[in-house]
Amino acid sequence: MQSILSKVELFSGLPCETLQYIEDIATRRHYSKGVAIFCEGEMAESLLILVSGRVRLFHSNDTGREFVYGAYEPGSSFGDLALFANEARVVCAEAEDDCSFLVISRQGFFDLLGRHPEIKDAMLNKAVSHIIRLTHAVSDLALKDVYGRIRKVFEALAVQTPEGGLIDDLLTQQSLADRVGASREMVAKVMKELVAGGYVETARRRILILKKLPENF
Repeated sequence: MQSILSKVELFSGLPCETLQYIEDIATRRHYSKGVAIFCEGEMAESLLILVSGRVRLFHSNDTGREFVYGAYEPGSSFGDLALFANEARVVCAEAEDDCSFLVISRQGFFDLLGRHPEIKDAMLNKAVSHIIRLTHAVSDLALKDVYGRIRKVFEALAVQTPEGGLIDDLLTQQSLADRVGASREMVAKVMKELVAGGYVETARRRILILKKLPENF
């Protein structure tokens, strides 16, 4: 378990005995695939550390339309900033796979900060990273067209292989539309043109980027 805790941005560099202390004060919690972990507007009562599975963070409106903020892997943590500021959660979280977490209560979290105030510096760095990421996301929505936003997602997710840039992320047209803030129909149109142009291949439940994507399309 310490191998997971050492990957958590807040706990990077803490000694092994502190990581063991964190493990000792935490409880275990499991969520099945598709289950809501927390919802926008809920007060944060605990810090959650993802041990296994994958979590999707998103915003949604009254009509059910979503904007996906990202998908997170083991070693990610959720709720520290909301706990510290005593604020409500600003996004929703859902288990994309069966997930397990270490959960630290509010009191346990503040006891940990008292023992290791340097964690506050890590929280500040994390907050700055979030602000920069959100600034880029807003800029992309305002200034890039749908293709430009799709291209940015592809470039971020692609892993280089001898065949080309592989996105083995079960990225459906609807989930891609949720990530780029567009309709599924518009994403389908862009994907059709990319396939016809020989830029991507979508067989076998994967996306393969065959050659450099054009700046504009």
